[in-house]
Amino acid sequence: MLVCAGACTPVFGQSSIRLNLDAVPLIEAVDVVRNQTGFDIVYAQRLVEDKIASCQYAGTSRRAALECVLQGTGLRAERVRRGQYVLVRGERGPSSRNGVQRVTLSGRVIDGTSGETLPGAHIYLTTLRVGATTNSAGFFAISSLPAGTYNVRISYLGYNTVDTTLVAGTDPVRILLSPSTIESEGVTVQEKADEQPENRRLPGMMALSLEQLEQLPSLGEPDLFKALQWTPGIRKSGAVSGGLSVRGADPDQNLYLLDGAPVYHPWHAFSLISTFQTGTLKSTNLYRGAFPAEHGGRLASILDAQMKDGNRTEPEAVVSLSALSARYRIESPVTRSTSFMLSGRRSYVDKLLGREHPVRDTDTGRLDTLRTGYYFYDLSAKITTRFNERHRLSVSHYRGRDNLDLRLPFDLSLNFSQWLRPADLFFEVAQNWENQMTSARHQWLVFDDAFLTTTLFSSRYSAREASFVQPTTTASLESDYDVKLRDLGAKVDLDYYASVAHQIRAGIQVSNLDFRSTLESNIRRSARAVDVQADSSDQSSWEVTGYLQDIWQPSPRWTLQPGVRATYFSRGNYMHVRPRFSARYTVHPRYLVLRGGLGMHVQYLHRIRDRYSLAYDLVSSRWVPASERVSPATGAQVSLSGRSQPTRWLTLELSTYGRSAEKTLIPADVFVTKDGLEGPGIEVGALLGQYVEADERAFGVELTGLIEVGQFDARLGVASGRTFVRSLNDDASAWRPADLDVPFSLRAALSWTGTRWESSIATEIRSGYPLTTPVTRYRLGDPVDDSPTSYLYRPQINNGRLPTYLRVDATVGYRFSLLSARWKAKLNLYNATNQANVIDRQFAPTDTGVRIDDRRGLPILPLLELEMTL
Repeated sequence: MLVCAGACTPVFGQSSIRLNLDAVPLIEAVDVVRNQTGFDIVYAQRLVEDKIASCQYAGTSRRAALECVLQGTGLRAERVRRGQYVLVRGERGPSSRNGVQRVTLSGRVIDGTSGETLPGAHIYLTTLRVGATTNSAGFFAISSLPAGTYNVRISYLGYNTVDTTLVAGTDPVRILLSPSTIESEGVTVQEKADEQPENRRLPGMMALSLEQLEQLPSLGEPDLFKALQWTPGIRKSGAVSGGLSVRGADPDQNLYLLDGAPVYHPWHAFSLISTFQTGTLKSTNLYRGAFPAEHGGRLASILDAQMKDGNRTEPEAVVSLSALSARYRIESPVTRSTSFMLSGRRSYVDKLLGREHPVRDTDTGRLDTLRTGYYFYDLSAKITTRFNERHRLSVSHYRGRDNLDLRLPFDLSLNFSQWLRPADLFFEVAQNWENQMTSARHQWLVFDDAFLTTTLFSSRYSAREASFVQPTTTASLESDYDVKLRDLGAKVDLDYYASVAHQIRAGIQVSNLDFRSTLESNIRRSARAVDVQADSSDQSSWEVTGYLQDIWQPSPRWTLQPGVRATYFSRGNYMHVRPRFSARYTVHPRYLVLRGGLGMHVQYLHRIRDRYSLAYDLVSSRWVPASERVSPATGAQVSLSGRSQPTRWLTLELSTYGRSAEKTLIPADVFVTKDGLEGPGIEVGALLGQYVEADERAFGVELTGLIEVGQFDARLGVASGRTFVRSLNDDASAWRPADLDVPFSLRAALSWTGTRWESSIATEIRSGYPLTTPVTRYRLGDPVDDSPTSYLYRPQINNGRLPTYLRVDATVGYRFSLLSARWKAKLNLYNATNQANVIDRQFAPTDTGVRIDDRRGLPILPLLELEMTL
């Protein structure tokens, strides 16, 4: 067993050292040296037992004082890092001072059940108090160690911590971890370590335990973005649908990565659920604000997810049915060195209800067709082969699509209950939006202390809306609108484990982005008046990025991560160099760990939409690259947090942050309504004319609490923050609340897991989103007109707020075995109290006042899910 003879203390400089030791035990002599030099000295107990030291020394050299004590003991001191030494066997000769053999401790951390590698696992040398984190291939290395045996602790979120001894200087080792939740005689047992793996993560980064979050209530089926909302400061931009808002930022300020490739629209069902299925993922890291230098391209957050490689030990199949979709997942080894994962999902409401419904006029006998077809699907696949211990290749593919086919024949002369009938007036729309991603990744252990990852990727997003509207018997509107985005890229990342104190990571990425949009529309105002519009937009750009960062552990208490990221964007000829810095200070491994981070970011893509035309409405939101006409958005964020585990069952984390952004885009006129057919077209300049540049600023405090006692888990997330925006179009423009400003939010959940049953209840309460409330009503008209027009006076934007949002969800699950399969039935009760939350409010002037129209959220929804595992 190794013993630390002193904590890391400040450097003692050139203080005078006096040693007068005569035949004293070596342990006592080492303590004397430690007290006078401030050295952190580590040794194996068996090496110093029964050894005697004699030393007479007076001077200022701390190293000479240590060598004096060790003289004649058969031991020597090897420097691990500044101020830290380890005692090993062997006298130091006159020529051996710079000829000490240094070796590397390296290996992979693997799931002992499935054979999956575990990226982000922590390897900690308990006596030296240094560590490393596995990369995307589950590989780690700690270099420049004196040859010998070391006590090592390996931990990973959601897995049992392993304490073992490893020999440095041998071939890379394989370390197997088992999931921390295991079944033993029908009782769920979860290992609790004195020091949690989360305590060793860097600022801004969060590793999510998907298995634990799946136990919480959800909207019908496990969903990654639903799980993310249990993190304080992260919420949907709408009550149910909408993109993710991170600390009040717009959804387009988030970047989503799947196996290293960007996914530009990770949503299904009009943003009701995400394309990321938790069952297909082996790791998920979320970075908020303080990104490491390897990540960039957005201002608010980066989500980095990796798909499973496939079970390497035995075949496994999972089939599930929920209220929203049916899905499956198959994992299996192909050979000893190759495995695959295949997963699919599809909604089935269109199969139950049918896509076409005949309607009949009972008076005339005329027949027509009502179409209400909608479905979405996902397909995920990955195959991984390991040529040997140093080479590994994986190929991933994802495709997801939504399709809507709608035709509504209507007769405006009838009341609403009878309007669906054969008529000359009808509305047709065919919409679809699709993501495709392919990634090939080669990982190469070049040397025991150098790891090279090469990734090629292709990501595509396309959306189409074809519509035909016949509002009268003589007028019609026909339009066909397409949006396409293609991102082709290659990147190379190098991990170099330079020493115990330094882990260098560097990389370069080259991407080619292509943006295409087309619009064809025919507006028939009468039999002879037809307006034809044909627009197209085609833009492309190259983006080249390089980064360099260092994970530096100057002492057992400190971990620093300085970095720099440089980016060139060809469209507009933009070049930006941005620094990054993060730090972690361990006051006590359990009781207090402090983190801080500072990052400066650049975003070259803006997401905007046409705000005028009715001809192309739903899919017209599209990405527009920075150019000479529109500047990239820039931002900075600073954060500070403290994490504590005051008892073995309680974990608390308090975070505070501040962020700013410049040159984001907001609507020039927020009161514009879509009341025109033609609009300004889809040319980028015309769309940009509807927006103005703006500044943003935000600040807040977040509290997270976790209690784990026996079979009960309790979670608490509280966030208090503000987000403001200011238009740059007017120098006198004042700061106003942003559209997603939420001053207060709270989410709490209580879960219980028994032998077969499990249950949980969760609640969310938050401030309502900002709302522009009219101050007064006025009327204008011609003096000879008896019916003047009423208007609303709204001098301030977002001067009001929707009512407080409150929702309670509950879930009950039951596990059982049947027909040689493991089953799990789960009932999710969404909005269990049937709270009629106001999610939108409209104001309309009347002759006597103002009419208020509220739109309510979803009522109580019982949603059943059934899962079978073979």
